[in-house]
Amino acid sequence: MKKALSVFLSLVMLLSCLCFGSITVQAGKGESKNITSLYDAEHQTLYIQGKGKIPDEYLGLEGDAADDWSCTYFHPDSTITITEPDGTVTVIGPDNPFVQDTLLRYQYPDWYMNMTRHVKKLVICEGITEIGACAFAGTFDSLEKVVLPSTLKTINNYALSNSSLQSITIPTTVQLVYPEFISGNKNAKVIFKGKSTKIFESYTGMIGSYDYLLYCLPGSKIEKQCKYYEKNSQAINKSRFKTIKTPAQVSGVKAGTTGSTVKLTWNKTKYANRYKVQRYVVSQKKWKTYATVTGTSYTFKNMAGSTNYRFRVIGVNRICDADFSGKASKECKAKTKFGKVLGVKVSAKNGTLNAKWNAVREAKSYQVYYATKKDGSYKKLGTASGTSFKKKVTKGKTYYVKVRAVKKNSKGKTVYGAYSDVKSVYVDW
Repeated sequence: MKKALSVFLSLVMLLSCLCFGSITVQAGKGESKNITSLYDAEHQTLYIQGKGKIPDEYLGLEGDAADDWSCTYFHPDSTITITEPDGTVTVIGPDNPFVQDTLLRYQYPDWYMNMTRHVKKLVICEGITEIGACAFAGTFDSLEKVVLPSTLKTINNYALSNSSLQSITIPTTVQLVYPEFISGNKNAKVIFKGKSTKIFESYTGMIGSYDYLLYCLPGSKIEKQCKYYEKNSQAINKSRFKTIKTPAQVSGVKAGTTGSTVKLTWNKTKYANRYKVQRYVVSQKKWKTYATVTGTSYTFKNMAGSTNYRFRVIGVNRICDADFSGKASKECKAKTKFGKVLGVKVSAKNGTLNAKWNAVREAKSYQVYYATKKDGSYKKLGTASGTSFKKKVTKGKTYYVKVRAVKKNSKGKTVYGAYSDVKSVYVDW
């Protein structure tokens, strides 16, 4: 027994040192054998991979063995395969006395409890269609986030009960959930993104006894279930569910242009706690989100000069990690002024100063200026027709260089763009 315990402790220490190891749990008789688990210790993430159903009691346990709905702990017919980074494979099964004497405490492997105690993120991969009853019940002490796949359709009773999870987003593909799937997670928020998801009818009347909060889309099946039982059962607490409010259309979008800078502003929108700022990309023929902000303004910098742009803003109601977007605002158009020179680079070799920069739309030429002090008086060094310039200069000095673009407007008047940022170079002997 002491020898077995010593081996067990060594195994636990080894597992705690692994940066990336693989743990495969094969289910008992009559259950799916296509599910594997992969633990990334560096990022404290557990991946569940495979197809079909994650078996009942896959890794979970339930503390109250007297409860009729309690889980039966780790399946007694299961085997566990541990694959270490060096390729070493250890198989632990019911015929192994090491399991019987050391690992199976209440029919649950202690080494796995030690590992899962540190899991902060659980990722259920694409291909999984169902999470079995008690699959992860009582397993995670530090769980912060669960990512569910778009293939998921059913979440069974106690699937994620008694963990530290504070919020979870249910994909639109999920058709059925059992109300106690997250029981024991005090003050947890459950966000349903689909309108067709239902709570298993036999248990709906018990919703009010749970600590978690349901966020439901207006007109969804779950919202209707909650409202019905709210009226017909004393067990329902009105605070136990909320209808998700979709933000109104953003209004008052305006654009102010200063050189190559465009500043967007808009009105605060009801139910929006952040805003997606979008710009139309002509080359891709689609709207692209450039930023998500909590305020009512956003500034685009270093835009191409003399260019027409289209913008719009979308109000977002973010609940935990789920975004519910309103209708996009009306388009706001803006044209940048003759542009600031960007991308200036300077170098020096054999007494020659070299400069190059990015082209500015509509520019006919570029003027290069220099000073021997950054805040000194700048003098014109020369003019270039293209995007590069070179000139012999005095050795043993530091040169501060800036560039501006030049063009003629429709009336033949000379127009100057904004100066570039200052760049410096030392001209060696």
